[in-house]
Amino acid sequence: MNTARRWLLVTAHFMCPLLFFTNLTRNPYVSQIALLNIVLAFAFAAWAWRETERPGGAKLPKLPVEWPLAAVVLVWGASWLRAYFGHADFFKPSIAAEGARGAMFLLVNCVAAFWLAASAASEDEGANDVPLGPWIAFVCVWGLLWIAFPSARTRVGAPTEDFFALAWDPYGAIVWAGGLGVTAWLCRRGRTIDFLHLAFAAGFLASLYGVCQYFNYELVWPNVLNPYGGRAVSTFGNPNFLSTYNAALMPTALALFLFEKSGARRWAYGILFLILEAALLATLTRSSWGGAAVGVAALAVSARLRARLKEEPRAVGLLLSLALALALGWPSSTISSGYTPTFIGRLTEASTIAKRDGFYSPWHQRVLIWTSAWTMGSEAPLLGKGGGLFELFYPFYQGSILHADKFYHNMRTHANNSHNEILEVFSQTGVLGLGAFLWLWTTFFLAAWRWTKTKAGEDPVWLGAVAGVAAVLADNLLNVSLHFAVPAFMFWWLAGAAMGRGAKEGGAFRIWNPGPAARRAAGAVLVCACLFAAWWQVRFWEREAWYFAGFKEIRQGNIPAATRSLERSRAWGPREVNAIYELGNAYARSGQPAKAAEAYEGALKANAGYDEIYFNLATVYASQLGRPDKAGGFFETAWALNPLSESVVNGLSAFYLRDPAKNKEAAAALLTEATRIFPENINHWNNLGYLMTLDKRWAEAEAAYTRAVEIQPEAPVLERNLLAVANQSGRPKPAVLNDLAELRSLDSDVSKGDWSQKSLKRAAVLAARRPSFLKARFVYGSLLLANGHPAEAAVELEGVVARDPRRAAPRVNLANAYVALRRPADAEAQLRAALALEPGNASIRARLAALGLAP
Repeated sequence: MNTARRWLLVTAHFMCPLLFFTNLTRNPYVSQIALLNIVLAFAFAAWAWRETERPGGAKLPKLPVEWPLAAVVLVWGASWLRAYFGHADFFKPSIAAEGARGAMFLLVNCVAAFWLAASAASEDEGANDVPLGPWIAFVCVWGLLWIAFPSARTRVGAPTEDFFALAWDPYGAIVWAGGLGVTAWLCRRGRTIDFLHLAFAAGFLASLYGVCQYFNYELVWPNVLNPYGGRAVSTFGNPNFLSTYNAALMPTALALFLFEKSGARRWAYGILFLILEAALLATLTRSSWGGAAVGVAALAVSARLRARLKEEPRAVGLLLSLALALALGWPSSTISSGYTPTFIGRLTEASTIAKRDGFYSPWHQRVLIWTSAWTMGSEAPLLGKGGGLFELFYPFYQGSILHADKFYHNMRTHANNSHNEILEVFSQTGVLGLGAFLWLWTTFFLAAWRWTKTKAGEDPVWLGAVAGVAAVLADNLLNVSLHFAVPAFMFWWLAGAAMGRGAKEGGAFRIWNPGPAARRAAGAVLVCACLFAAWWQVRFWEREAWYFAGFKEIRQGNIPAATRSLERSRAWGPREVNAIYELGNAYARSGQPAKAAEAYEGALKANAGYDEIYFNLATVYASQLGRPDKAGGFFETAWALNPLSESVVNGLSAFYLRDPAKNKEAAAALLTEATRIFPENINHWNNLGYLMTLDKRWAEAEAAYTRAVEIQPEAPVLERNLLAVANQSGRPKPAVLNDLAELRSLDSDVSKGDWSQKSLKRAAVLAARRPSFLKARFVYGSLLLANGHPAEAAVELEGVVARDPRRAAPRVNLANAYVALRRPADAEAQLRAALALEPGNASIRARLAALGLAP
């Protein structure tokens, strides 16, 4: 392996999993993605150019999976082409943008990583001897140097747009340079096992840091980083990425433990295995727990490993007992807020929560995603919806389910991927793509099975790589990490290393020698493609950095600076929906509606699957540009994608009611569904009543207005509308108006101090007849309390607070009921919630003080 390729692969394995910035890009792993893809592109270019200059022609390993892998890539491309030419012109720009992003990931992060690993493994020379002392010393010293970072760092703050100042720190730069230099020296022979130990070093450091995070110890930054509550993210930015990375490495660590005969070396790998497991537990990612278990179990296919189990039962039993005890005894995170179950609690919560609530969101949200994915693939079963286009089209399929089934309303999401690799492939590339996918991995594991009977089957590194691939595939039956840079890189690297090692064992190589000129031409094409890929990643990073600068400036209220930053983000490209959408927001807030509309349309060209973009674009056209003719379609698309947005319903209903005669049927359908989704919104009921009145559907109009009056009896306009229906239709006076008069009379008597049993009985009758009169129920609950029935009062007032949590008075009376019931903690909670709603309310402060509590 030449020096350039070795240094680049050292950077990929060591720096990319560990490098992250907290204030440079919105997603902290953006820098990892860009750097990883740049070094992989350069490394592939270095490999390609070296092969063109090899005397006698390029020497390429023959891999069992090369044709299936080629089929995966070709079918992916064919499915994207079918999508591009098979969809309306409106979608083509976003199909191109999303497809380009997906193609870059597939070719560089996956295929190039696989081939680099396979070629490196096929060229391995020498024994698999690795002195562990230098590696252990490096990990200890380098890790301790980062503990000094908070006190040694020289940069405290930097301007939002000065990226160098935000990223640069002399002490950090020295530590990184030293780390890269030492790891490059440790990997100087460029063997697969050297890079594996480099991954072990990165995994150990990231895992130890993640465990510290889990227990609320922040070693590097001034504040604890816990964006996922109690779940450890370490340097990966997402707990599911760290968990997959560790699940991929654990089988190899265990295989080396089993093969080693030296006690010290064996337990070095044993400790590594336990630290990787601890961080895996700290992520609380159950799919990766299952994946790691599959990977560890897969090692049993090796006769050599089974023999070692028999030879060393005590050592193996001790390690596995420690691993089991670690899992069963794993505690809750000590982070004071957030999600902090134990290992056992995480495993059992599904049944507990489902019994309590009737659903379990993590599971049923996946059912929603899987249903959408299946529908996508079923519509175009041969080639699917299009390679790389799941995120683009998912919201359209989810929207139809949300319209049809209220059960899924709390599970709406913007899914990047399907959370099941089989459905991921089928939804995007159809039966042909799924066939190529199954062909690829069936061929991989059949070849691995054959090789277990050869010398390769006695190599713990090879066995661990195959088992690691199995672990990640099992993990991604419920995870998405195969579609994110660092965990995907580790997966494909292990797959390539496994195939390359087998090719080396069988001496399976081909020589490609069409002549020096043809070789150089082919090499030049590959190098240029790699340079293009690297430049693409530079643009991607600059776009993200300028986007986050603008994002922060908008939150700071500096709209002119934000506009400049976001314009720079758009200029760098490639198109990205969030960055351009934020630019549209900046234009809209600065009174530039024409530019806002242009930016929003540009955001739809990046990804046409965001309801908020359609809504904002429609609002700009309807309210600021005076083009309601262009607004209607965008409002309707926003509603189709997201029926759960009250803003969308309000905007679309207002649009329809501009011309009720023309839009009567569409408006009625919209408002009928809206009243089911938002049953407490009086505007939807009032507008529905108006439409029914126009159509002289008097009974339906009366029912709609009646419901509006029940929700807000204090609104005189609703009462007038209801009376108008009765007058126009000749129908009897609606019964709700009599109850409304009784409510007003009762409220008047109570306000004058009539808290008698007679008033209590009147309130009971009215609350029973009109349970949707929250005012009646509030008065009834208050009278129950005044007449010495605190338990019944608490039940009634709890119902009022649950229906309308934004009013302070019911909370105060509920607190008084809790005091009478000797529930001081509940009383305090209600009083503090009431005070948060009315901070200037002196009586609430006095009530807290009377209970001996500070306001």
